[in-house]
Amino acid sequence: MSRVSENSSVNAINYAVGKTKGKVEDLQLKGSTLKRVSKPSDDAVGNVQLMAMRSENIDGDQYQRNLSFAQAQLSFTENVLEEMTDILVKAKELAIGQSSSIFSPEIRQGIAKEIHQLRQQMLGLGNKRIGNRYLFSGQKILTRPFDIDGKYSGDQSKVNIEINKDIFVPINVNGYELFYTNGKKQIEKKDVNLSAPGIKSSMDELKRTPASQDDATTDEVSVSIFDELRGLENALLTNNPQLIQGLLERLDTDIERIVNFRADIGAITNSISNAETSIGKTKLLYETHKSKIEDADVAELMTDLQKEQNVLKATYKASSNLMNVSLMDFLK
Repeated sequence: MSRVSENSSVNAINYAVGKTKGKVEDLQLKGSTLKRVSKPSDDAVGNVQLMAMRSENIDGDQYQRNLSFAQAQLSFTENVLEEMTDILVKAKELAIGQSSSIFSPEIRQGIAKEIHQLRQQMLGLGNKRIGNRYLFSGQKILTRPFDIDGKYSGDQSKVNIEINKDIFVPINVNGYELFYTNGKKQIEKKDVNLSAPGIKSSMDELKRTPASQDDATTDEVSVSIFDELRGLENALLTNNPQLIQGLLERLDTDIERIVNFRADIGAITNSISNAETSIGKTKLLYETHKSKIEDADVAELMTDLQKEQNVLKATYKASSNLMNVSLMDFLK
């Protein structure tokens, strides 16, 4: 009959105590965090799902930052477009009042100064920016879109931003599509100087009514809002009610175009609000599913912890009885 050595008994006792202490420590850690899964070995499949959900939540946080930026940009742009609409409505109101022949040239010269100021205000709005980013320069956001003459220096692209997975929306309006309208205009072959002090001639910028069909040529051109306001200013300075009447339709077209852009911005803003709601709901669903996988059952956890602590006490007691052996016990 073989005898069990002292080393074997000590190793067995250390293993039993260590195993029981490990279980107690693991349960105590779960009790302090109330998490069932604290490391991959606790639940390999559940850990993979948790990592995927955490990744989705990180993406959702970035999408929400994108949404906040897009909302701020669009809100600022919509306010600028509203100011532009007010300026054009005011210009049209003045043009309607001066399109009849009952006003003297002196009155029209006074109105021309007001139109000049409206044009300067419109130019300032065209060069609006948030921080160092210009609103209406397309993707060339650091380039001033319009010079003092209203010439466009941006591009015809838009800045798109991702508001949800694979969903992109434009957050700006390029100055060309906003301020310019393509169309035909007739230009007189005969050069007539309509310039006034401090005001450039609009001969090469607006439609003129020729004296005869032979004296005019028709070209495809792009006319901007700045050109039309300058043309209205010159028409007032030159006391030309016929030209003022011709500009009323153009002003109506400009107002309608800006209103349409405001409607587009409203639709995009609604899409952003829907995306924000969708991301919030998705994050809530992930948190619920994550809780089911990760969180511990407190009642079950406390029961297991109490059981393992009792096992540890019993292990200590049994070990002490086994180790409390004297030399006389072996000699018996």
